[in-house]
Amino acid sequence: MKIGIQIEPQMGYTYEDVVILAKAAEDAGFYSFTVSDHFFGNVESVEKHAHDAWTLLALLTPQTERIRLGTVVTCQSYRNPAHLAKIAATLDNASNGRIDFGIGAGWKESEYEAYGYPFPSVKTRIRQLREAIQIINLLWTEERPSFEGEYYRIKETMFLPKPVQKPRIPIWVGNQKLKTPIMEETIARYADGLNYDSETPADFAAKKIRMREMCERVGRDFDELKWSIYLCASVIGEDTDDFEKRKKELLNQHWLFTEIPDEVRPKVLEVMLSKYVSGTIDEAVEKIAKYKNEADIIILGLPMMGDLRKNGLDTIKLLKDKIVPRL
Repeated sequence: MKIGIQIEPQMGYTYEDVVILAKAAEDAGFYSFTVSDHFFGNVESVEKHAHDAWTLLALLTPQTERIRLGTVVTCQSYRNPAHLAKIAATLDNASNGRIDFGIGAGWKESEYEAYGYPFPSVKTRIRQLREAIQIINLLWTEERPSFEGEYYRIKETMFLPKPVQKPRIPIWVGNQKLKTPIMEETIARYADGLNYDSETPADFAAKKIRMREMCERVGRDFDELKWSIYLCASVIGEDTDDFEKRKKELLNQHWLFTEIPDEVRPKVLEVMLSKYVSGTIDEAVEKIAKYKNEADIIILGLPMMGDLRKNGLDTIKLLKDKIVPRL
């Protein structure tokens, strides 16, 4: 089992914040540093920095040496698939084979509307995803490929350089609780791995059963399919007293993502803590360990509240020193 670190750039990180956190994650020995692919946070929130995912990865490539870089996950709708394949292949060469390619069907309607992208049905977006993955794979593995789909097409495309990784950059498909057979078939046929946003270990196990059945249906070896899960870290303390101290500190920090009255903050924080990896070291270990034997990679999202850099660095240190050694 590998441990990765994830940030949500749309939560207001500065570029300097991102570089510092990526280097800290690498120095701490984590497997990967990944970013989400969004143009802004909630439409109701205060507007803040939201750096482009692939531009960030390009800028992080010369800033890092060992840690893998990737998206969890990029939206297939936001970039032409052939162009996206070119971006990823360029970065795989620049990073000497350190790119993980996470892609999803897209879901955030407010971004589609704000940036002028059509927002078709879920079924159509999954069909678009299927075509996008096929085109990307062809461009990474074949010479002068052509593809004629319902939504996307390429024709005798010249495409160099190919990725450093062979036979291709790993393709991870993100699945946010969708149980649609067409999505599961797309993953079974075309993906190397599945990043599943699971609410409980039981839900994660149920998804594995569904995917095993789908792999059998399409003739795919289920054991070839890799699994990752995203868990967001929040306030973690060394013990109960330290946890309460850190909560109080967080409540006094500036919250970038929304304007919440001071009297409401404690309630909002408690709701978030109930959803995320939080509490004492023992409690955090218990929550993460439930997926230890189920996932190949556990991706831990850094705190999205308060002082993003400080809280992120504190979390990386706690994970490295106190939590990961016990998993």
